[in-house]
Amino acid sequence: MTSADLRPAQMDHAPVLSSDNLGWENILVKQFQPPAGEAFCHFPEEHTICLSLSPRPVQFLQIKGSKRFTGLYGKGDISITPAGVPVFARWQQADHFLEIRLPSQFLQTVAHETLGNAAVRLELVDDFRIRDAQLEAIAQLLLTDLQQQNLGGKLYIDSLTNVLAAHLIRHYAATTAQISEYEGGLNQQQLLQVLDYLNDHLDPFRSGD
Repeated sequence: MTSADLRPAQMDHAPVLSSDNLGWENILVKQFQPPAGEAFCHFPEEHTICLSLSPRPVQFLQIKGSKRFTGLYGKGDISITPAGVPVFARWQQADHFLEIRLPSQFLQTVAHETLGNAAVRLELVDDFRIRDAQLEAIAQLLLTDLQQQNLGGKLYIDSLTNVLAAHLIRHYAATTAQISEYEGGLNQQQLLQVLDYLNDHLDPFRSGD
């Protein structure tokens, strides 16, 4: 599945950048910088991760399904919305954020390959605002490559996408199964090594900023 196959956001604000036409598979990444306003989004088949890039905290009202949240979102804050959960958001100041969407079937496939039958009913935990240094690092690497118009190449994006999927399954899957050590998978130390490798090899692209 390519990014072009994913459903469009139900939002009036156009993204500043989008991976729509970059040929990225199993992931869609968009950078938004909307003025104060509101939006309704509903992605039946995609999990959504939003990373705040705003240098100043933004006052938010967010309603996910039957859950309601109000508060400030600042740079580094992350929201996770499972597939099928409708979201209404209203923000009182200009915002800046990165939206990442992964097909639920892709995540299910990765989970099945790593957890086997334990992942038959995999669901992500719905989080309004979290801090996760590793998740933020992966998102920032995706953002950098988006800004560089995919200079890292397909293999690089595929690697980041799989690392992201593995991290979400490890830490945000609504299942009692644990991913500790499994053949062909990434444990905690391996995940850190992959992130370090990807970050080191991104330096030539950063130097051209």
